[in-house]
Amino acid sequence: MLKIHHDKAVILLANRIAGDANVIDAIMDQRKYCRVQVKQFTGGGGSRGSTKVSSTKGKSASRKPASSATTTSTSTYHDYNNKISNIQDHQVLAIRRGVDQKALKLTFELNDDHVKRTALQALHASSNSNTKNNNHSFVNKLYRDALEDAWTRLLRKRCTSRLWKEKCQHAELRAIEVFCENLNKALLAPPAAEMIGGDSNKALLALDPGFKAGIKAAILSSEGKTIVLETIKFLGGATEREEGKRKLSSLLERVQHINNNGSGGSSNDNDGDDICVVLGNGHGTREARQLLQDVTSQNSNLTVDVHLVSEAGASVWSVTEAASDEFPKETPASIAAVSIGRRYLNPLAELVKVPPKSLGLGMYQHDLSEKVLDEKLTLTSIDCVAEVGVDVNSCSLAILQKVPSLTKTLAQKVFNARPLKSRKDLLRVKGLGEKTYENAAAFIRVAGGSEPLDNTMVHPESYDLARWLLKELQWKLNDATSAEKDSDSKDEVWTAAAKKASKKFTVSEDRAHSVIEHLFFSITSPDPRTRKNSGVASTSSPADIGSAAGCAALSSGISTADKLRDFLPHRNIIGTVRNVVDFGAFIDFGLENDGLLHRSKLGPVNLGSLLVGQDIGVDILGVSKDNKISLGLAGLNFPVDDADAKKRSLSSANGKRGDGPVSKKNRRK
Repeated sequence: MLKIHHDKAVILLANRIAGDANVIDAIMDQRKYCRVQVKQFTGGGGSRGSTKVSSTKGKSASRKPASSATTTSTSTYHDYNNKISNIQDHQVLAIRRGVDQKALKLTFELNDDHVKRTALQALHASSNSNTKNNNHSFVNKLYRDALEDAWTRLLRKRCTSRLWKEKCQHAELRAIEVFCENLNKALLAPPAAEMIGGDSNKALLALDPGFKAGIKAAILSSEGKTIVLETIKFLGGATEREEGKRKLSSLLERVQHINNNGSGGSSNDNDGDDICVVLGNGHGTREARQLLQDVTSQNSNLTVDVHLVSEAGASVWSVTEAASDEFPKETPASIAAVSIGRRYLNPLAELVKVPPKSLGLGMYQHDLSEKVLDEKLTLTSIDCVAEVGVDVNSCSLAILQKVPSLTKTLAQKVFNARPLKSRKDLLRVKGLGEKTYENAAAFIRVAGGSEPLDNTMVHPESYDLARWLLKELQWKLNDATSAEKDSDSKDEVWTAAAKKASKKFTVSEDRAHSVIEHLFFSITSPDPRTRKNSGVASTSSPADIGSAAGCAALSSGISTADKLRDFLPHRNIIGTVRNVVDFGAFIDFGLENDGLLHRSKLGPVNLGSLLVGQDIGVDILGVSKDNKISLGLAGLNFPVDDADAKKRSLSSANGKRGDGPVSKKNRRK
């Protein structure tokens, strides 16, 4: 009978201990001693002294065995053991996905005796406990047994699950943060229109690679206007390939003709400028590159400068109502090339048309909270539009809808009211009141209107102050040199002007200084995207670390990871940054799989300085058995990653490197 009462008392007391906040807090403080053990899932149970944890996403994990692809992707964690505090955020998400897919088994290891002693001390310190000075053996045994029961039956799993949940939540927030950082970099990438052949009036050829359906091609003006849409079919026999080469050559010659006529040359002149070709990075990219190389090798008058651009989301845009209105007679598949070309010309203007989640800029996005991700990405898009500003009379409806304080309905009304002659005309738009005008006006530009300040970053409420400052500083809105003349003594000149303005207009010096800054940048560099500098060398010297100058495209003969593995290392290869994450950057260099440029292979270059869409020079250093490709920044000359590759590199020291179609100035001598 006594035994029965004791057991009941243990259960009742254990339940109370498990709900004691002091005990739980004390146990949670022991997280630094908790270790995570991950094994390949075999269907067995957890070992003694460990706690299994299921999915933390609130979804029941499928009982279907993991596929071979999943097993391969999680092989890194088939025998993984680490302190929970040392696991990186991306590792947490990878492990969680493996657990959800039944590819991995997750358990926790703790020093049970140490944790129970800590819990007992917390229990003694609890104001509700009188056990500290109680020497009755029966009571002591009761509490020890109750604590043991509370730990093994309730607290162990509850606390380890809570630890893992908190770790996953932190990892999710970081993944969303990285996604937003990449979106910010992609949207604020410098527009390339002014860089085409050094002339802002140059046309380009955009290619959306394909196989059976052919390569979709579009000739675009520097403003992104469509001149020609065409399909290049090249699969089949020799006849079909020759016809594809003929059509591609014809398109290149047409771009050359447009550019030469636009620069005042004759149609037969070749000014030495390369033809800008913007190539999507999807399936068929290497085949399209090879076709380009075949064409240019047969016609010495055609030299091309190829830029790889992510085509993620291009098909999403091509089926929108806006795309259908612009190309009513074209099928969605035939106009994706237009989006690819425009992304190169003006990333912000084009990418805002596509849902951010479709741009492929994040990792594990399907494992994240869809609502939170959407909210954060939308705010990031709005912030980017606000930073650059919009020309209200020429921008698209999609970008106008991202102006802070403008709802979709108001943006449509403003769009329908165009052309506007001044910012004040916004107040004539039905439903747009004083408050909305006050919040949105600074982000909206009106070029060529009656008020020159309407085309600056200055808010209308500061126009009087701005006019006085222009006169005081002797600046002219249409003369950059007038604002740059005091660059050596800028701080002193600006501070003095701000103090005088503060007294004259009864405003703070900070506000006056802010208006000076807005005026300065509006005069010298109106587009903030051109002021963002990369940490990777951009000069023409091949010796510069990470510079794409002096590098070449990967040889067109290397089309698979196996062939890539046979000729390691590949030095000075042009690649394009696709994603930047905490542990490195993923680089597209022409193969189907991107390579990983780990942060340890960046040398003096800061990982955060890499821009999504930026061309850099890389060395291909290794290919793992599961075809994961490791890279190093060009110019640092890291060794190959494995012994076999070193042996192969010695036997192929004179082998080919990149020889794809690239700019003449980038071709290696």
